[in-house]
Amino acid sequence: MISEMKYNIFSCNRKMLKYKVTEYIKSKKINLLALGLYTILTYLMVYLPVSINLNQTYLGHAEVVYWSHYFWWFDYAITNFINPLNNSMVFYPIGMDLVDSIFPAFLFTPITHIFGSVISYNLYVLSTFVLAGYGMFLLSKYLFEDSYIAFVTGIIFAFFPFHFGASLSHVHTFSIMWIPFFVLFFFKTYKNPTKSNIILSSLFFSINALTSWTVAVMLALFCAIYMLSNWKFTFSKKFFPKIVIFAILSLCFMSPGLYLIMKNMLVNENMFLGLNNFIHYSADLLGFVTPSPLHPLFEDFSNEVYSQFTGNYSENIVFIGYSVILLSAFGIYSYIKKKLDKSILFCLIIFFVLSLGPVLHVFGTYYFTDHNLTVMLPGILTKYLPFFNMIRVPSRYDIMVMFFFSIFAGYGLKYIFEKIPRSKSNKLIICCIISLVILFEFMAVLPTQDVKDTPDFYYSFQQDDNTNPIIEIPIIRSPLDSASVHIMIHYYEYQKVHQKPMMGGYFNRVNPVYAEFMNNDSVLKTVFQGKRNIDIAKDSLSFAPLAYLKLNHGVSHVILHKKYLDQEDLNFLLSYLGDDYIMDNSVATDPLIIYNTSSASGQSFSVNNYVMSLDNGWHGLEYREGSIPTRWMSNNASIIVNSNENNEANLKFRAHSFYKPRTLKIYVNNDFYGQQIIPSTGFVNVSTPININKGENIILLHVVEGSDRPCDIPELNNGDSRNLSIEIQNVTVDAHKVNE
Repeated sequence: MISEMKYNIFSCNRKMLKYKVTEYIKSKKINLLALGLYTILTYLMVYLPVSINLNQTYLGHAEVVYWSHYFWWFDYAITNFINPLNNSMVFYPIGMDLVDSIFPAFLFTPITHIFGSVISYNLYVLSTFVLAGYGMFLLSKYLFEDSYIAFVTGIIFAFFPFHFGASLSHVHTFSIMWIPFFVLFFFKTYKNPTKSNIILSSLFFSINALTSWTVAVMLALFCAIYMLSNWKFTFSKKFFPKIVIFAILSLCFMSPGLYLIMKNMLVNENMFLGLNNFIHYSADLLGFVTPSPLHPLFEDFSNEVYSQFTGNYSENIVFIGYSVILLSAFGIYSYIKKKLDKSILFCLIIFFVLSLGPVLHVFGTYYFTDHNLTVMLPGILTKYLPFFNMIRVPSRYDIMVMFFFSIFAGYGLKYIFEKIPRSKSNKLIICCIISLVILFEFMAVLPTQDVKDTPDFYYSFQQDDNTNPIIEIPIIRSPLDSASVHIMIHYYEYQKVHQKPMMGGYFNRVNPVYAEFMNNDSVLKTVFQGKRNIDIAKDSLSFAPLAYLKLNHGVSHVILHKKYLDQEDLNFLLSYLGDDYIMDNSVATDPLIIYNTSSASGQSFSVNNYVMSLDNGWHGLEYREGSIPTRWMSNNASIIVNSNENNEANLKFRAHSFYKPRTLKIYVNNDFYGQQIIPSTGFVNVSTPININKGENIILLHVVEGSDRPCDIPELNNGDSRNLSIEIQNVTVDAHKVNE
């Protein structure tokens, strides 16, 4: 009897084990099928409409070259045993910390190394659609225990229009695919806080952070809302230690990137932008119900609407989809009726409001009524909250808006399934119809951009073993400058070939810092500013610029890109650098003028020099006699002189007083050096001996009689309301080293 019972138990356990194994295999097959289907849909939705050569053309445009270069740098750095987290090839000699999207470049390094950065970048773009769909499928399958529902939610999250818009050029905003993986294991941690669930949730949070700090901040907000909504369980003695472990592990996993982002936030004020930027890049309320301008059928209609919006297409395409709205309405109704956990609904509302930004936008307008009233929104707080102020584009919150709409669409589909006769065929038909409708609404054709041809010079230069930097002129100034985008597309592509450090770079958090560095050196300032460097104060230099660049900065070549220089700038630089150059016209769209600094090595020059810059008290630049730079001063005006030696010098300039003669006193570093009466009848020469110290010196020009406003003098009949005293031009300092 006992033996028979043992046999029955054994037989029952074996059947149960067999059933579990069968179900496990079945589940994995379904998962693989879903992954395959999302791959096919990505091919049909993203690649097929453009059908590009992945090695010759980019998915997206403009800044795609920046990110392709990002991938190239990681491969180059790792191959050459260099720290990949600081790109020393740009912004030479300062370099650039890679504060965002570290994980994508690292993950795709093998592909970049084998196939090149263009293919690697394009495959990465495509992978974000596949993995976003698959991750959402796994999460929804866990939530709803229904593969049909999960597949539809995966389609919504993979192909929603903002994902396409971000894919135009922003890796840190289209890399959404790790979000559902984290949320899946975060939910699992709450339900079953095993070691594996805690570790995996920490790992995927860190992957999201090292992929996009924008996404990381959003997920941190989601975690806070979810934990507070379930505060009794969250802060229970049994569970709270698990959350602490999750937080500690997350910090450890993402520590390399966290250190860089924190360091830059603390020392670089350019990590943050002003309130106007937050307002400009807010989502428009009408955008949520207007089809994407990238849609092949609705393009003309949508472009008319979107042209009224603030921001740009890579940020303001926030269309939800009519079918998704309808499904989500059913889902929210069912969710509330069943009295489920309200945290998901709170998240949808909060992220939706945040995406609208500081003030409400409707059809491009955020001033309403004749009194120009604005509707202020809670999103204004994000401008002033640490970490949230890093999300400088509020419309990016649409990522999480669509994530939660995907979930509520799943609840809506579940609600529909509960109302129809239960059968697989009914589910399959409904899912197919809904999927086709959603895919139709989300259709988009991404713009593409061909890889730019590289001039022959850079290939020949590649053979040179030296690692000295080069200067490409015009130097990239700022991503906010449209001209800089065009030249970056060329320079960054060329650098993959020549593999030499470059002075200048493309990252608006570093560009202002680098501009300060360039402007503190007389020669660098001249090549950086071009004709814009011409002002009333002229630096005193007695050396050959090319020889100076070679000796002081190690520059091997200076390359002028004729197409991107206006004729005035080109003539100015040719006059400044000399006529010892060669031409490269191998690429008609980018003819080059190339200076080799080694040819200037025999030229003699003095290392005694200084750089002048205007400080306080000056009005805007004007021109006299057509071309002489001139500025009016108010009561007082100052000039900063940086010298590398102690000097006895002569301060010289031309001056003319406004309306009446005035007495001009000259001070250097608070010491009085002389005064002169400046007439109002015309310009006179002023010359005063001064002493200049090594380092920074302040020249103060003080007008004893003060200034007057032209508008206050009736006989002039002039509406100018500026305070004017003396106008100054041709400021020079003839310096001579003090004998010691």
